[in-house]
Amino acid sequence: MTTQDVQSQKAEFARYVAESQARLYGYVHSLVPDLNHADDLYQQTVLMLWSKFHEFDRERSFFAWACGFARFEAANFVRALSRQRQFFSDELSLLLVEAHEEMAEDELADRREALSKCVEKLSAPDRALLTECYLDPGGVPAAAARRNRSPHSVYNSLRRIRQALLRCITRALGR
Repeated sequence: MTTQDVQSQKAEFARYVAESQARLYGYVHSLVPDLNHADDLYQQTVLMLWSKFHEFDRERSFFAWACGFARFEAANFVRALSRQRQFFSDELSLLLVEAHEEMAEDELADRREALSKCVEKLSAPDRALLTECYLDPGGVPAAAARRNRSPHSVYNSLRRIRQALLRCITRALGR
């Protein structure tokens, strides 16, 4: 695969992730109600999606495909916690996916536009970190190594950036 092909694939992946980011994060959060765990699980899901992106069938819904990975990652995550916690059943999780699928296209378009404008308002270092973590195949661990930071520190920065984006989008949509 040429460098140009890799760059094209990265751009395509980034577009898919950006278009479904809010819904996918909402779905992940519905599987693991704790925000810190949801952030970690979302990051792990995106890394897994990138590693399997070459298998993605462009005829299918990226969001539905991503939710399948999120469900798998959540199951692994819950097992790894090995504590008794209350999580939603598979049936309820599937109902949540269906509800997300029914979100009005107009609302999604408004959210995407707001997200785009909010990303532009981020500081250059924050935009660079987002790009590096989401587009680089090495993801957060590689970005952390290049920046001489721990992965946990980078995850914390990404959480702060996502929270700022959420506040900005909420303001932009007048909610």
